[in-house]
Amino acid sequence: LQQVTTLIYCLKIGVHYIEAVNPSKKTSEIAGPTSDEATVQMSEMNQKCYWNDVVYNQGIQIMVGEECYECSFGRWIPRD
Repeated sequence: LQQVTTLIYCLKIGVHYIEAVNPSKKTSEIAGPTSDEATVQMSEMNQKCYWNDVVYNQGIQIMVGEECYECSFGRWIPRD
């Protein structure tokens, strides 16, 4: 049920559908749960995220298969 709810949420907000990570291209870190990422350096406040050499702004959400991620301070955070 949690995965279905996340998928519905991502579909409603106009998420970008993209391909899986290509290891030969630049991709930002995919972080663990947000509770593990509570401390953010000031230098990270406006960092953009990369996925397969494509730049995404803070707050952009992407869908890879059935997984939804949000760009947050230069990292991809899984949406719950």
